[in-house]
Formats: sequence, C-alpha cells, structure tokens
Amino acid sequence: MLCERPSSDITFMREMEVYKAENPSLKVKVYLLFYGNSTEIQKFDASIQRENAAFESLIRQKSLMMIPVDQDGRCIGPTTLFGPNPAISLDLPTKKLGCKMTMEKEIRVIVDMREFMSSLPNVLHQKGMKVVPVTLDVGDYVLSPLVCVERKSISDLFQSFASGRLYHQMETMVCCYMIPILLIEFSQDKSFSFQPSNDLGDDISPTSIISKLSLLVLHFPRLRLVWSRSVHTTAEIFVSLKSNQDEPNEAKAIRVGVPFEDGIIENDVRAENYNIAAIEFFRRLPGVTDSIYRSLMDGCKNLAELAILPVER
Repeated sequence: MLCERPSSDITFMREMEVYKAENPSLKVKVYLLFYGNSTEIQKFDASIQRENAAFESLIRQKSLMMIPVDQDGRCIGPTTLFGPNPAISLDLPTKKLGCKMTMEKEIRVIVDMREFMSSLPNVLHQKGMKVVPVTLDVGDYVLSPLVCVERKSISDLFQSFASGRLYHQMETMVCCYMIPILLIEFSQDKSFSFQPSNDLGDDISPTSIISKLSLLVLHFPRLRLVWSRSVHTTAEIFVSLKSNQDEPNEAKAIRVGVPFEDGIIENDVRAENYNIAAIEFFRRLPGVTDSIYRSLMDGCKNLAELAILPVER
C-alpha cells in the first residue's frame, strides 16, 4: 500500500496497524513517501511526538491514581454500594466505614433547596438516606452537627474564586462548624485533574487554581478539601463522613449563620474578637462586596470613624 500524505491523517496509519494485527496471515506493507526537509515530514513527526506524550501522560496519571477501597481499579461507574437493595449495601464491614450502618437507624442529610438543581439529592435518596430540604445560610449539605459540606463543580469553583464568594462561604462555614468541608466534584467523563502534572510550577501564581486552593487552605487550617469523581462517588463519601457522627438537627441547621435581632450569630467564634453586628451592617452598605470589605475594615476602627473618612481614602 502506498500512502503519499501520511501527515494529513495519522488515524489512517493506526487503522492499518490494527488491521494488520487482526489479520496476521495477510501480508500488508505500507510505504510512506515524503519530500526531503518538507513541512509534511515535520507535521508527521510532531503528531508522533504528541501521541507519545499523550501515552506517557496516561502512564504517569495512572501511576498516581487513587483507587477506591471497594474497587480493584477496573470498575467504572456506580459500585455495588448502589445496588438494588440499599439495606444490604449499607450493612458494610466496620473496616471500611468505621461503624456498621444498618437501615434500623435513619440516615438523614440536610440539603439546601438550591442543590436540588443537581442530581445528588436524588442519588442520596436512592441510596436510602432521608433527604431533608431546607434553606441553608451556611453550606450546601449538613451531615452532622459538626460536619458541613460546601459542594462545588469545576465551573462553579472558578467563578467563586473570581468573585470572592468562596472566601466568604468558607469563612462563615469555618466559624459555624467544627469540620468544614469543601467538596470539589468533577465530571465522570472528563479528566480528574485541574491541569496536567507537568504544568504545575513551584511558585505561587495569582492565576493558578492550585495556588488559590493552597492559599485558601493556609488561611483556613480547619478546612478540609474532598475530591469526587461523580455524584455517585460523592454519595459514598457522605456515607463515610457520617460514620460515628450524630444525625443533624433541622431546626439548628436553619439557624446557623442567621443573626438574631441584636446581630449576634449563634455559635460564631468571631464574636470573641469582633463586633459581629457592626460587621454585618457594614457588609450590607452599597458598594461593599465580599472581596473588598476586609481591606476597608483595616482602614478604620469602627463605623463612626468610617463615616468621617474622606472620599480619597
């Protein structure tokens, strides 16, 4: 077989290789014709290099890939944990979940109403959990009186970093819960990474999502990052996080982060060092956003001093 322009369609060359491998009895020879020192041969060499780099990247990623404890690395999609009988699937060994969860104990998850736009609440319900829909001021999912989860997709994570909303969400969650968790959920049909490992640098970059996450964790040491491949993996993670934890209280979860008439927020650790009522009033002023209110607070001691500051400040 004679191929005059192999650089135009390298997939044709690979199809010929597969055909030859599937039919070893056939004598197939492929001849490639190039002009010496031409752009065609450079394009062909570049495509071969890209192909080799792709395979090397796959090998590196697989060597670092985390494998769930209940899989051997070959199972894709929902595991046996989501079988047709949730009563059996929840009765797992204590070695995996830390405790033996059975259907005798009602498993409750408090879910923010806005999260019903996603399929995760439905997956939790299919798993046998009781989903309690409420309007939460702090977090998206309350798993226990101590554990609160803020769930972010990849696109939402980038938008929240750009607007400064994520910092405020983490700040309030750290103040109100003992175990705050930021859950980053990937799409199962996409790469389980923000960027290739060879693109990671040693320096902090204001445009790098990895640098932003690192600074976020440094600023909130109690914050925990959890990575999830899909909604089904997220449901498995919720089961593990709820082990050895008390069930959440709906009435208390609704009140978390909501100030009383005097401006004090229940269980807010900031009340020891700051005037929470003044801060909440200040943040509601026109033009004061989540990304700049801290720098404005550093420039004055109280609201009275803020009122007499010149416009130039």
